[in-house]
Amino acid sequence: MKPVTKITLTDDNGIKFFGEGPCRLLRCVEKTGSLRSAAMEMEMAYSKASKLLKQAEAQLGFPLTARSTGGKDGGGSRLTPEGKRWLEQYEAYRDACVKANQALYRQFFPPVGCVIMASGLGKRFGGNKLMADFHGKPLLQSALEATDGLFAKRVVVTRHESVAALCREQNVDVVLHDLPNRNDTVRLGLEALGDLDACMFLPGDQPLLRRETVAMLLESRKENPDSIIRPAHEATEGSPVLFPSWAFPELKNLPEGKGGGAVIKNHPQSVHRVSIANPFELADADTPEMLETLKGLCHD
Repeated sequence: MKPVTKITLTDDNGIKFFGEGPCRLLRCVEKTGSLRSAAMEMEMAYSKASKLLKQAEAQLGFPLTARSTGGKDGGGSRLTPEGKRWLEQYEAYRDACVKANQALYRQFFPPVGCVIMASGLGKRFGGNKLMADFHGKPLLQSALEATDGLFAKRVVVTRHESVAALCREQNVDVVLHDLPNRNDTVRLGLEALGDLDACMFLPGDQPLLRRETVAMLLESRKENPDSIIRPAHEATEGSPVLFPSWAFPELKNLPEGKGGGAVIKNHPQSVHRVSIANPFELADADTPEMLETLKGLCHD
């Protein structure tokens, strides 16, 4: 989701006389030296291009272009001094509106990203568990479906080419790396997502995690924008965890081998817990036996 700003100027009766179309047309006239050539470049009929400029000139009260005849090039069109000033004024106003709208968008819809952690080697599992079968789909697919469409930006960070290939097939951004530690995965994810107000770190091996739970954590941020937000079942806390931007410097400079838990430990007073009913949403499929258990619970 992103904001789109379109600036249209109308007369007192609400009839449009200037916008991005005439603006682009005038810039093409300036570049080509000909209204006919400008219309061709924009794949617009010459009659329509001429009509657009005449309508704008009638409302503005001054000519936007001037036609010259003769000469070695056979004549053409150029912007009048008034036309140049008007075009610069319109573009400056348009750009200011775009900038203001982007600021308002961030205020009402703060950009939140998601890093799906998929770099584990699966030592307890005996191999790459993220591609293990979970009811006919790779285990990681549950994380992809639980996060789809909920974030401004999303990236999967992995050391597995098979995982990267799965993500590319679904047009999910992916960082493929060969660095050894959890702190590397956290840092690479944040760096890949760029400017954010908050970021959720979500394990790729919690197949019972529901999309509704992820959405509930995001909703909780509205009333707790500066908190570290995580799910909990009774006294048991778990992942995914949503970190506000003030935690990013610490997350990018974690001790070797550490994850976001180190930041949580440093700021226990900043943690906001969201209660969930099903404790198995927080369960990792760390072993083949646990994966089978979670498969069975999926039908309960």
